[in-house]
Amino acid sequence: MKKSIFYLAILIGALFIASCSDDDDAIVDMNPDATCDDGVMNGDETGIDCGGSMCEPCGDGMTVLGRRTDLFVTNNENGNISRYSVTGDSLVTYMTTTTAAEGIYYDATADMVYQASRSDLQLEAFADINTLIDGDAITSSFTGAADLESPRELAVSGSSFVVADNGSNKFFVYENTGSGFTLMNTVEVPFPVWGITFKGDDLYAVVDTTGDLAVYYDFLSNVNSAILRPSKRVTIEGIVRTHGITYDGTDDVMVLTDIGDATDANTDGGFHVISEFSSKFDALSDGELLPIGMQVRVAGSSTLLGNPIDVAYDSETDAVYVSEIGNGKVLGFTSIGSGGDVSPSFNKDLAMASSIYFSSDETDGNTGDSSDARATRLYATSTANGDVSIYDGSGMLTKTVATGSDATEGIYYDAFNDAIIQASRSGLALEFYGSFSAVTDLANIAADFSGSAELASPREIAVFGNKVVVSSNSENKFYVYEYNGSSFSLLNTFDAGFNTWGITFMGNSLLAVVDNTSDLAVYDNFLTAFSADGAITPTKRITVDGIVRTHGIDYSEADDVLVMTDIGDAADANTDGGFQVTQDFAAKLAAINDGGSLALSEQTRVAGSLTEMGNPIDVAYDHKTKTVFIAEIGNGKVLSFSDALNASGNVAPAVSNDLASAASIYLYNN
Repeated sequence: MKKSIFYLAILIGALFIASCSDDDDAIVDMNPDATCDDGVMNGDETGIDCGGSMCEPCGDGMTVLGRRTDLFVTNNENGNISRYSVTGDSLVTYMTTTTAAEGIYYDATADMVYQASRSDLQLEAFADINTLIDGDAITSSFTGAADLESPRELAVSGSSFVVADNGSNKFFVYENTGSGFTLMNTVEVPFPVWGITFKGDDLYAVVDTTGDLAVYYDFLSNVNSAILRPSKRVTIEGIVRTHGITYDGTDDVMVLTDIGDATDANTDGGFHVISEFSSKFDALSDGELLPIGMQVRVAGSSTLLGNPIDVAYDSETDAVYVSEIGNGKVLGFTSIGSGGDVSPSFNKDLAMASSIYFSSDETDGNTGDSSDARATRLYATSTANGDVSIYDGSGMLTKTVATGSDATEGIYYDAFNDAIIQASRSGLALEFYGSFSAVTDLANIAADFSGSAELASPREIAVFGNKVVVSSNSENKFYVYEYNGSSFSLLNTFDAGFNTWGITFMGNSLLAVVDNTSDLAVYDNFLTAFSADGAITPTKRITVDGIVRTHGIDYSEADDVLVMTDIGDAADANTDGGFQVTQDFAAKLAAINDGGSLALSEQTRVAGSLTEMGNPIDVAYDHKTKTVFIAEIGNGKVLSFSDALNASGNVAPAVSNDLASAASIYLYNN
């Protein structure tokens, strides 16, 4: 009887719409707060009043067909699928045989909904969703094999279905044949996984337990059944621990959720909206920070966010929808503005709400474009003249620029400001050179601004966001500056308690070589852990076996690779240099106690007469091509070594460029 009434209602509605329309122009409700009917009699519709200004009367003042706005939500309490019509304010619950699910996708063209079952550990497909009514029990039209361990999120590109599984941190890649799912690849991921989303052909993945975001460019073309390293990994400032992610190509908006402290499931959640995402993310080099000032953060007691596990976005209304598992809610935010403690405009109870997917005729399929803004440039300084030499990704010199410094050591390229930041050994200050890409070969340029001349002997700089750390080795100090595009402000001066030289960031931890030794010092949460000037103590200090005396250091977030140089005997500046590579460095470092050693068997070493290394003062690593670049001050060279992860022993460089008194190098690699 209920279904008969349902189909009769559809027929009457169709006749009514046809009778009050003199043309074929569709009337769309653009206001999610209005109460226009959404045109689908699929649940407890309440939106009949046409008092809203965006509702279009049809002759006698009654409502007409509105915009389809469907939220599909899974849960981990009973496995049922909840379908909310935002415009029509309706809820339809489909009763499945699954008892817990996470990961959902709706194909409106085929009228198919797909979910990843956490109870049955498989993908499930349900057909003819629009023929069903509230409370209907549904069975899957077809399923995949029970391959999964702990599915968390689902991302779809064409007929390819990717499941992020955090049981053992894998991506399961399936092909949807229309009658089944064929497992194409099982990809090992080198970090804890959770949310994933496609942007064009690129797969973006949150790095669970952190605030990091990783991307796999041209994912489906490069996928293989092995460990797959990301193309780039960056930190999203302001996020404690991210879970949910979605991208909208129409608005070029990325949204990520922040669950905060995992032990607080009810009060400390939030989400970040990143507009103009493509240009911002593409500008970042591997391992860099996206500043909070380039985002909008929504968090606070009014938001009802404690553990926002997943997120969806409607580009038509700029609305963000969140599945809030901690408080058992499905929430919508339509007046986000500049963020802050915003109350939800859509608030529905759903125990253990897990994954969420937004579907409308206007937004379906708008995954946007893949990134094509990928560049590799090596910037090198010299203590002979202060020039900056720029090389392409193959190590070939493209231009040389004379700066206002007579000797420089420590360099960084800021893509957001198109600027070079360098530490002048002649001026004993940081210098900022803007509009650098437009500078021509052999040009002579002056600094836009400089810091105070307070450095004693700058050797290296490391940059994270708008913070610059300078290693000054005659006094063995770290100077910490903040810059805003027009000035440098000194925040802190720290006594390291050892001879300083090379430094680099590993996430928000600072890695510092201990000059005159083979030791490495690690400062966890460097920029937040220390606030008072004076002596500081590293979180741990370890010995790197095989090195006589270290100077240069670089770390790759994407590949989890550490490279350190060995200058050998300082009296021999021409023949006894080398470098050492440590793969899977994060896990190896975590396993070593303070005062312990990183065994040479855990590393690979390149050294010998063919290498042209005598005093390799600095190093950079290219994760795209697995190339190590060396600033060789003893022999006056910039060298590159290809296939560096497999290279060992007395290996000749692939490229050898002359550069007198080559000092510091920085690889911009977005």
